[in-house]
Amino acid sequence: MFFETRKLTQWLAAGAMAVTAAGAAQAQSEVIIGSRESGSNFYVVAATTAALLGEHSDLTGKVLPAAGGSVWVPMMDYREVDMGVTSHYEAWLAWKGKGGFNAPHKMRTVVVGGGINVGLYVMDDSDITSRSEIKGLRMASEYSGSPAVDDFAAAELANAGLSFDDMQAQPRASLYAGQREDVSEGRLDVFYASVGSGITAELDSTLGIRFLPLDTSDEAIARMKEVYPAVVSEVKAGPPGIDEDMTLVYLPTYLVAHADVPEDMVYETTKTMFEHNDEFRAANKSLGNWLKENFATADSVLPYHDGAIKYFKEAGVWTDEMQAKQDALLAE
Repeated sequence: MFFETRKLTQWLAAGAMAVTAAGAAQAQSEVIIGSRESGSNFYVVAATTAALLGEHSDLTGKVLPAAGGSVWVPMMDYREVDMGVTSHYEAWLAWKGKGGFNAPHKMRTVVVGGGINVGLYVMDDSDITSRSEIKGLRMASEYSGSPAVDDFAAAELANAGLSFDDMQAQPRASLYAGQREDVSEGRLDVFYASVGSGITAELDSTLGIRFLPLDTSDEAIARMKEVYPAVVSEVKAGPPGIDEDMTLVYLPTYLVAHADVPEDMVYETTKTMFEHNDEFRAANKSLGNWLKENFATADSVLPYHDGAIKYFKEAGVWTDEMQAKQDALLAE
């Protein structure tokens, strides 16, 4: 069955209520899913997952909205939260105990969902044609309101064998606040943004912009992954600033679980999301790229949960390459 957007609104109100996790232990059939606040894409994913479980499984899903993973991830250690929706990078930081996480958490991937491509762009009339030419130019840095963005942008530079020390780095609080003025008033020369974002669409239509493709050599990709576990993908020509096919960084969203969540619970969640994928994707336009064929991948940056692997094997989508990556991650 396919759902219109209004169905998601009903789900948000009825099936995916916010809960406080303090107090008595949750019943086995209840799945508490951490996410960011209402209005975020992470919340839409969590709420839709919760509602789908309520309609097509014996599980009851409820959403715990919070400021971010730094709030709900530690709650997983006490089974106050079972699963959560977050970026692949935040999941990796939590698993490793880096960034805002003071200790490693036993995080596991359930499914790898949709995401966005990101990269560096210049003005269309710029003389710059590749990343190898941007050394010494003006570029935003630090992003005090969202430190992870600084890591993302630093990895883009590392791809070209550069760091912020090689640039005229200029601190910014936010990725997008002020970027329009930085471009239109010529304050900076090189910019970082997501493909298809509203700001890049606007700037491309009014001034013209060009994304700079990644250096796809093994050495260049390895330099990026020294900064954070970057994932890359090919982007077809068509979006604003993308006039030809190119390879750019891809930032996927993950549904994760604590390793100690019962195998049956994760199995049932994975099965429900996989077998009702069309319904899930139709609930909201932001979920369109949550394709079931991408749920299991050798590109996962943290190990999969045993319950998810059990279902993927039954569905015939778990490969030898995925198992090799799983074994390598568990050995770290």
